[in-house]
This record gives sequence, structure tokens and C-alpha cells, in this order.
Amino acid sequence: MAEKKEHKRLTIAELRNCKGFENYSDEQGEATIKSLEKLSILFYGLYMKQKQKEQKLSLIKKENKKGGTNEGDAENGKRDVA
Repeated sequence: MAEKKEHKRLTIAELRNCKGFENYSDEQGEATIKSLEKLSILFYGLYMKQKQKEQKLSLIKKENKKGGTNEGDAENGKRDVA
């Protein structure tokens, strides 16, 4: 079973330690942190989709090698007929 990781939210004080954010108000900092959270969720979702596609492709390639089909033919929708 996968271990659930505890996520730590960026604080306004931590944000202000980053170059360019030193003078942000609390409201600006909160809005920026929310935007960063949304962006990170979006990127994580895209990363996971890509990872799933790569795993499926890897599995298909393994299946094709076991079945004796040519990888190039399998990618083009062609299979060896026995």
C-alpha cells in the first residue's frame, strides 16, 4: 500500500524569503501561495498522466516482445499473422 505523504503549505514568511517577494503584503502573499498551489497541482496531474502513458507503452512493448511481434509494426497497428 502506498504511503501517504504529509504536505506542508508554503507560509507567507517563507514566500517573503524568496527574491522578488520580500515586500509582498499578507494578501498578496496569500494570493501568490494559492496560485502556486494550483499550478503545482496542474503540473503534478500532467506529470502523472505522462508517467501512466510511459508505463502503458512500456507494457505494450514488453507484451509485443513476448508475443513475437515487431515493435514497429505494433506501433503502426500491424501484427504478425501466424
